[in-house]
Amino acid sequence: MSTTDDKPVVLVTYLAGYIVLSYVISAMGCATTLELLHRRTSRSGLYNWKIKRYLLLTSSITMGGIGIWCMHFIGNRAIVLGDGQADVQVLYNVAFTGTSFVLPVVVLLFAFYAVGVEEKAGYLRILIGGLLTGSSVCGMHYIGQLGISNYRCSYHVANVVGSAIIAIFSSTAALGIFFRWRATWTDSWWRRGICACLLAVAVSGMHWTAAVGTVYKDHNRMVMKGTQLSRSQVVIVCTVLACVACVVLSMCAVIAGRNRRKSTTRAHQLVLACAYFDPTGRIMVTTQALLPTRKIVDHYIGRTFKDDDLTRTHPTFLWAFRATRNWPVVKDLVPFMRNRLDSEESAIEKHMLSRGVFMDKDTELQTDFDTLFKQLFCVTAQELSDELNLPLQDLGTLYDDVLSTAIPVSRLSRAMGRSSLRTGKGQLMFTVRQLQKHEAARLRSQGFRFATIEHVTGMLSRRIHVPEANLANSLRDMRDYASSNRGFDEGVHLISFMMRPTIHDHFEILTAKGVGNPLPSATLPIKHLEIHHLELISHMEGWSMDTCMRYLQSASAGQAFPNLDDFRAEFIQAIISLSKTIPEDLRAAAQLSARPLSAPCRSRSPNPEIAVQKTCTLITFCVVGTLETQVSNPDYTFTPFRLFRVQQQINEALTDRDDFARELGDELFCTDVRSGSTTSESPSTAKLAILRLWPSRKRSATLSSQYSQESFADPTATALRDITVRREVRVDFTHLHEKSNHNVSARETKVVVTGGGENAPTTYVDELYSLCYAPGIRMRPDASLQNISRGSTAC
Repeated sequence: MSTTDDKPVVLVTYLAGYIVLSYVISAMGCATTLELLHRRTSRSGLYNWKIKRYLLLTSSITMGGIGIWCMHFIGNRAIVLGDGQADVQVLYNVAFTGTSFVLPVVVLLFAFYAVGVEEKAGYLRILIGGLLTGSSVCGMHYIGQLGISNYRCSYHVANVVGSAIIAIFSSTAALGIFFRWRATWTDSWWRRGICACLLAVAVSGMHWTAAVGTVYKDHNRMVMKGTQLSRSQVVIVCTVLACVACVVLSMCAVIAGRNRRKSTTRAHQLVLACAYFDPTGRIMVTTQALLPTRKIVDHYIGRTFKDDDLTRTHPTFLWAFRATRNWPVVKDLVPFMRNRLDSEESAIEKHMLSRGVFMDKDTELQTDFDTLFKQLFCVTAQELSDELNLPLQDLGTLYDDVLSTAIPVSRLSRAMGRSSLRTGKGQLMFTVRQLQKHEAARLRSQGFRFATIEHVTGMLSRRIHVPEANLANSLRDMRDYASSNRGFDEGVHLISFMMRPTIHDHFEILTAKGVGNPLPSATLPIKHLEIHHLELISHMEGWSMDTCMRYLQSASAGQAFPNLDDFRAEFIQAIISLSKTIPEDLRAAAQLSARPLSAPCRSRSPNPEIAVQKTCTLITFCVVGTLETQVSNPDYTFTPFRLFRVQQQINEALTDRDDFARELGDELFCTDVRSGSTTSESPSTAKLAILRLWPSRKRSATLSSQYSQESFADPTATALRDITVRREVRVDFTHLHEKSNHNVSARETKVVVTGGGENAPTTYVDELYSLCYAPGIRMRPDASLQNISRGSTAC
């Protein structure tokens, strides 16, 4: 022993093995803490506070109890006093030792709460959290030192100050890096490991800086071991807690591995996923950057298109598209569908594995697969809504595209020359929703997080196995799709209806992206078309855009229509704006149709059920492109005609619920009769449930849909019906004068139809199709108008 101030001081040496061990245990505790904090999503809600989910409390215990407390006492096991005799080693007081465990846990509870769980933790919060964390490290160390009962310890001031600076600075740096990485969704496991090591440096650095400046004096030999904790006993306690940290980390690794395997399996299946966006446009994901998903079938088995391909023009997809707009009809029938699936479970298992993989080609299912898939889709949607604690009607509407998966191959396969991606044979269908603020808060409390698309796309792409570029574009389109109401505003719109033929999907229509109006359009600043407006438009029947503009700017137009100077100027500006959406080589081919069409308007009522049906007026430039027709403007895209038609059929302003309920009831009833299945709920009972959904009021003829679902199944039948409906269409202005001399809406325009055909178009889309493409249908100008057109062109 040496002496200081004439008092005996005990000689101190250190064991390197325990020093390393103490750091490893501290790193384990810190890693466990960050892993738990990584899964924390909200201050409130069951996810963070209910049984088995005390993430805030458990992260405080693992950091305070393992990362700090265990490190301290394992580190003190490296301190050897004197010559190593057993009777001169440190003994600990039970009360102070227990207090030193509780203190950092309580302080860290406040520290982690102060940092918060927002997507982007502020610097002030991080500074407060680092200050509290560093203080808890220092406080635990010196309170633990007070528990030494057989020595009196003194400390060098410089070491005390230095250890405090190290603890606070390193803790702030570690938490800052962790929470900033977490905010940008770049906190992968190895990044969290770096932060854990840095946080362990804060704990170990502080401990050993303080330990070097500690002087042990006045050894008290009267202290009895029987009432104290020996160093070996403390080490045993610390070892048990360290094993707990290992178990927690192992469980997290197992869960992560299971999620990876599950995502790989889902890459081969047909899956229903939810893409929800908060009011700021951030997407909802889990802490592992996963979307809420449920498997529908392992893959689609169809007899149209490819055997296992479900495209966005497939009749079954279009049915599902309508179903998600009619959840109130579906939700009452889900129990009936589930009972039918349960009753046919043995037959389903006999013919396919895992709901749709393999089929016995020698026999067929009692229920055709399309009907079976529809029931599985509805039941899966109900299960997904139950998982999210949402009513089925709040699950969202189906996004109008299907994403296909692509699984990356191994490095060895790439070295052998194989492609970096291989088709996963999986497909994803998305229901999308724009959440209200309170809905987003409730889902956060259930354990979900909201992140910007740019930050989460990389991780999400790897987990759902969709190429990152494709996924980013699709998610942005889903966000716009969820937040926009795809319908026209009230008033008069000049639109372009451009079609191009395709090899597989009949026709495609040029549509607008991310805006309300579904077609490229320019809105005129008038509410209704009057007689003199219609006369001017009729005068330009069949003319191209350039011809119309030259005539409207000519003196002859001013003489023929002297009171329409303002309208002519507005019409010219609308044509100029609209011409930018059409490829330059097709502008001359676009022809004006003078027939005003009536289209449904967007509902401005918060409750579409009681919204008053309103319509707007459309004036159309029609053009048919070629297979090679392309549009360079990123704000526009081509949509399959069948899909676009269904989109407009089920527009909010058009109530499709009655027709869908009737079709669904007929399909389920007829299928049940054919199959002869017996369920706990009879088909007649299900039929009555559907009938109760039909409103008692009579719907107007303009809203009733005459097309059955089969109209979408056969593209040839659709095309033939649309092509051969009539021979001529003309507008009779005589009745317009009889109605009014002022405001005349499109609904008051009498259309005289001659020629063959019985089925009238049900939506304005069918009328546009007929005007634009069908032979003999496009309105032809009279000879007098043709002469005027030539004259105006010469001008």
